[in-house]
Amino acid sequence: MSATMLFINGEVVTVDSEFSVMEAVALKDNKIIAVGTNEEILALKGEETDIIDLAGRSILPGFIDAHAHLELYGTNRLGVNGKEADSITGLIERLKEKAKTTPEGEWIRGWGYNQNHYAEGRHPTRWDLDQVSTEHPIIVVRTCGHISCVNSKALELAGIHSQTENPPGGKYERKAGELTGLLLESAHMNMFLSANYSEEEVMHGLELASKDFLEKGITSVHDAGGYGPAHIRSLLKAVSSKRIRQRVYALYGSLHDSTGMVENGLMSGIGTGLGDEWMKIGPAKVFIDGSSSGPTAKTRNPYTSDPDDSGILYLSQEELNMSLGKAHQAGWQITAHAIGDEAVHMMIEAVRSSLENEPRQDHRHRIEHSGMTPPDLLVKMKDLNIIPIPNPAFIYEFGDGYVSDYGERVNHMFPLLSFSEHGIPFAIGSDSPITTAAPLHGIFSAVTRMSKSGKVIGIGQRITVQEAIKAYTLNGAYASFEEELKGSIEPGKLADLVVLNDSILTCDHQRLQELNVELTILDGKIEYAAKKEGVI
Repeated sequence: MSATMLFINGEVVTVDSEFSVMEAVALKDNKIIAVGTNEEILALKGEETDIIDLAGRSILPGFIDAHAHLELYGTNRLGVNGKEADSITGLIERLKEKAKTTPEGEWIRGWGYNQNHYAEGRHPTRWDLDQVSTEHPIIVVRTCGHISCVNSKALELAGIHSQTENPPGGKYERKAGELTGLLLESAHMNMFLSANYSEEEVMHGLELASKDFLEKGITSVHDAGGYGPAHIRSLLKAVSSKRIRQRVYALYGSLHDSTGMVENGLMSGIGTGLGDEWMKIGPAKVFIDGSSSGPTAKTRNPYTSDPDDSGILYLSQEELNMSLGKAHQAGWQITAHAIGDEAVHMMIEAVRSSLENEPRQDHRHRIEHSGMTPPDLLVKMKDLNIIPIPNPAFIYEFGDGYVSDYGERVNHMFPLLSFSEHGIPFAIGSDSPITTAAPLHGIFSAVTRMSKSGKVIGIGQRITVQEAIKAYTLNGAYASFEEELKGSIEPGKLADLVVLNDSILTCDHQRLQELNVELTILDGKIEYAAKKEGVI
């Protein structure tokens, strides 16, 4: 049998059960057919076989991002990037430029600001945004995706005034009784729904996201949700039309009314696993608490930075058990956004309750983020066979703030080594656009635990490069019941691969995020090439 493509003279990181490293790999159409020595693989050469000489470079299974928001990432590209400003003043100037090309009355949107990185050291206010326009509604979303600031026009259109009560699971910030325009958690989610993008913009955004993700070596994405059932329809349409070229495992949840979304899924009769190798329905997902960097995560004890605050809860334990218990009983995989240790504990108890009422083997229930997971919760997680989906890139992006907000608790935040030592299979997600989608950056963060300022945050939770690679490949496939299909370079599996510009296994750890993706192979075809490859 002749191969269609051969890769030789490489560092083939197979991620098989032995974590074998080979020289060469052969593809036939969309499948891997052999892995071995150069001599063994070259024996499969036919007249029309393409041969790529890796010259010592690494080839790995295609990266699987186990938690990212494709729609939010893509549509953010259409708005103003607040990360490019270093002050509220700079953000306002960028928004003013956007206003010049925005038809009167239409939304002006920004994203990615972080008050901790701005010169003023505070959130923007509605009065700041009113300097841009009082005719356009304006929303600027904080980097965490759980907080936003809007102008007076946006508040007016939403019917929100100084006497409006806080929504369940959210808050309208007030000073001296006046709304400042800052919206936290569900208050933000409700407003963002009003400021949502058109279908045409969403489809364009998904196409942009897919292109960027391919350039980063990502061949599969566990999409962590958007707003309502329309998001699932958009994903399906984009996958079927190849605007999204990755394989998608769609978490069935919503950033707005997550329990209502789960109920919608239950009523529809669908369930986890419905679909094909290009798009499948994943777990039913709800929100329990807020963000790690807001901070609005629900913690057992008050924040180190504020003894009067310990975060925001979206649901009570009873509500959580009822919503996800129904989904479990109907055969769904279940999961929840849980950052703080109290929220993680609540999700563990929801899984325990579900399994006690309806025992099931190999359920693979998950916890998205599992941000703060101290030793007592690790034991419970292991006992219940729960899969955490941590985000080590958060350590780089927000680690300095974590020290201020949580103190010594940073030693149990995204505790990758503890997961490993307890035999808990974890899959890494970027939570992009909250942080960069680049898996190589995520691997760097998992291995070094280094923050933006160069501090090492939670040094005892660093893992090896091999463990980080597995969490971005085979474990991601395991978390979606697809480990027999992808996630390692083994005969019979899908030909989803990524070629780097150097050796990842011998690279200095400080240089891991400087490695580049040179080729992304998806379904046996080169979907991204940084430069023209020489074919022998």
